[in-house]
Amino acid sequence: MKKLKFMGIILGVAIAGMVFAGCGSNSSSSTASNSNVKKIIVGTGNSYKPYCYLDENNNPAGFDVEVLKAVNKKLPQYEFEFQTSEFKNVLLSLDAGKIDIAAHEYEKNPEREQKYLFGKEGYVDYSLKIAVKKGRTDIKTLDDLKGKTVTVSQGANNAYIIEQYNKKNNNAINVIYGSDDTVEYNDVATGRADAILLTKSDLNLRNKAYGDKLEFAKDSQPVSVSYAYFIFNKDNTQLQEDVDSALKSLKEDGTIAELSKEILGDDYTKSE
Repeated sequence: MKKLKFMGIILGVAIAGMVFAGCGSNSSSSTASNSNVKKIIVGTGNSYKPYCYLDENNNPAGFDVEVLKAVNKKLPQYEFEFQTSEFKNVLLSLDAGKIDIAAHEYEKNPEREQKYLFGKEGYVDYSLKIAVKKGRTDIKTLDDLKGKTVTVSQGANNAYIIEQYNKKNNNAINVIYGSDDTVEYNDVATGRADAILLTKSDLNLRNKAYGDKLEFAKDSQPVSVSYAYFIFNKDNTQLQEDVDSALKSLKEDGTIAELSKEILGDDYTKSE
């Protein structure tokens, strides 16, 4: 009997060892599985509130950031990590291979499309119109800005549009490159500049923040009709396709529209 009891103890120890070995095997498999998740570095801005900026805890925040967080939830094969910088440095980081996605309300233009791979799914309307000081009625088109002054953001699409117009019209429009949103807004509100090109969402947000002093030029049409897109390096087609697929789904189920209402104050996902 003692011998049988002793053999039973040995058998029990052996079974336990097999169980623990099995657990260890599962743990290793889980670790291996996690290692298949690819880290994606997203480059975005640090001061373009409420689209992409640093919050009070110095964490990336804003509409573009939240859209990409929602995209990431639909793409478990990726882990998005956000890296912020000044607007002018985001695309430079993409050029240098330091980031995989550029997110800063980028609109398409020929120069950018020649150099980068744009997503096919736009996520918010970014059509530009001429904004002037409230009550002003002498400006409706770009031609009306000849001999006048326009404030623009260095490297932004509003600067590109005015620069291209000036190339064809002997620098007919004077250009001020504003240092930030507040300065640009006040340049027009105080008369230092005659106009600025803004989206509907930007005009509404800046009026709310800075005193409701500007309006779109009466009876004017958009000078540029576009959406904001995420930008990738030319050879990163798989990531572009995956992000587009997730983004399309989020647009269809209303997630992007809800984020726009929550963060931007209205649904700006569709052009007028």
